[in-house]
Amino acid sequence: MTVSPNPVPWSSNPIPNCSLTNTWTYTQILDNVGSVEITLSDRTDFMDGAVLSTRSGLGIVIGAGSKTTLTTRFCSASGVEHHTRTDFTGTDAKNNRINFRGPDVVLSKK
Repeated sequence: MTVSPNPVPWSSNPIPNCSLTNTWTYTQILDNVGSVEITLSDRTDFMDGAVLSTRSGLGIVIGAGSKTTLTTRFCSASGVEHHTRTDFTGTDAKNNRINFRGPDVVLSKK
């Protein structure tokens, strides 16, 4: 996975379902460099070393040799520098379990 941009600039652009004024938005590019299709089912987002949210039942399918792009948004009451990460789990077409630890992402201070 690659993240763009990293570090992520601070923003005040509103994020749906968040009333906090400090926001950051970036793109995660998930690249399946393997030879079989994968399905990502679960996602865990971390902020400053703590679990922020978990989601399951995602059903993100990435074909062999293909990519998909996700837009990721964070908001915080504090405009200080934060550190985030997104991990994914799922299976490949041969039913092997996949555990992927995403890169560390820096959310720049205000």
